[in-house]
Amino acid sequence: METKKSDPKNDVQTADEKPKKKTRQVTETKSTCNACGNIWFYGKADSMEQFSNASSNCGKGMMCCTCSPCALFIPDKKITDLNKCPKCGSRAVSKEKITHDV
Repeated sequence: METKKSDPKNDVQTADEKPKKKTRQVTETKSTCNACGNIWFYGKADSMEQFSNASSNCGKGMMCCTCSPCALFIPDKKITDLNKCPKCGSRAVSKEKITHDV
């Protein structure tokens, strides 16, 4: 059984052929407040950042429990609740995942 070797001269694209563009998909969450109708979007990076900030604040709290004086100088990180409407504060929120081609 013979294997055919490809000729590099034959692999050249012609003017009619265009290279395929690779699209990348971005997934984000669309949240809609059922009380006021406000719509906002957040992505995976936003939710990971909120988790990181909450974990940092938890670590600071545990340092305070062990009477560590260093914990007094660590500032609290801001945590935004993504399950709560930023406009009216209601937790009656419906969510759906949306994928965009970029």
